[in-house]
Amino acid sequence: MHSLLNSLRKRIYTSRLNSNNHQKNWGGQYWINEGGLRTISCATCPKLAANRLTCMVPFGSPLRKCATAAQEAHLHDLEGKDLLEIGFGKHSIPRRLIKKAGGSWTGLDPMSPKTLKAQLGRGGHGHVAAIPFPDNSFDMVVGIQTLEHWEDPSPYGGVQVDYKKCLAEVCRVLKSGGSIYFDAPIYLHGHEMFIAGDIDRIRKLFNGVQWEEVIIETWRERYAPLHRYPTPDRDKRSWRESVSSYPNKLLEDIETNRSAYLIAISAKKS
Repeated sequence: MHSLLNSLRKRIYTSRLNSNNHQKNWGGQYWINEGGLRTISCATCPKLAANRLTCMVPFGSPLRKCATAAQEAHLHDLEGKDLLEIGFGKHSIPRRLIKKAGGSWTGLDPMSPKTLKAQLGRGGHGHVAAIPFPDNSFDMVVGIQTLEHWEDPSPYGGVQVDYKKCLAEVCRVLKSGGSIYFDAPIYLHGHEMFIAGDIDRIRKLFNGVQWEEVIIETWRERYAPLHRYPTPDRDKRSWRESVSSYPNKLLEDIETNRSAYLIAISAKKS
C-alpha cells in the first residue's frame, strides 16, 4: 500500500512539472560555490517548506526527495530533444519529463530482461559500457542514482566494465555540445569512492578532453534545519565487500557522525 501511495504521489507531482514551475522554483541562485563545489543546503533549497520545516517533495527517502528536486532543477528545456537514460527502473522521472516536453526518450537497463531489446524510442536491456546505438544519437544522457553502480557485477554478460569505458561510450553517443546529468548518493552504497565520499576521485572521472563545464553539486550535505540521514543498516552491510582502499576508521566515522547526501554532476561534450 505504501509503495502504491508513493507511486501515485510521484505521478501527480511530476505531472505538474512544467517550464513555468521551473522558472518559479529554480530561476534564481539557490546554491553557494564552496571549495570547487556547488552546495545546495536544505535551508536555501526552494523545496523547503520553511513554515513546516519539511521537504515539499511528497514521496521517498530524504535522498530520493533530493534526487527528485535535483532532476526538477536540471531537466528542463527538453523540447524536441533525444534523451538516453541509463538505468531507468520502474518509475522514471526523466521519461515523463521528456515525453511531456515532446522529446524522445530511450532507456537502457542491465536489469531489464535480455529478451527486451534496446531500441531508439523505448526502454530495453543493455549496459552503459556497450551502448547499442550509433555515434551522435542523443542530445542528453542522464542517470538517476545509477552512476555509483556502473562497475558492479552485471548480468549483461562478457562486457568489460570500468568507468573510463562507460564514459567513453556516453561521449560517443552524445551529439556535439550534448550534455550529461548524473546523480548519486554519498555514504550509502555502490563503488567505494561513493561510499567514502571521495569527491576528488569522482571528479577525476570527468577530467580530460571529452568534457567541459563540469559542475558537481552537493544536495543535503548541509541538512539543517532538517534531520540527519544516517546510512541505513542494509547499505552498511555492503561496505566490507565494496571498500578496499579506505581505512575502517573512515567508515566508522561515516557511520557514527556523518549524514548521507546526494551529488549531482552535469557537463557538456567538448
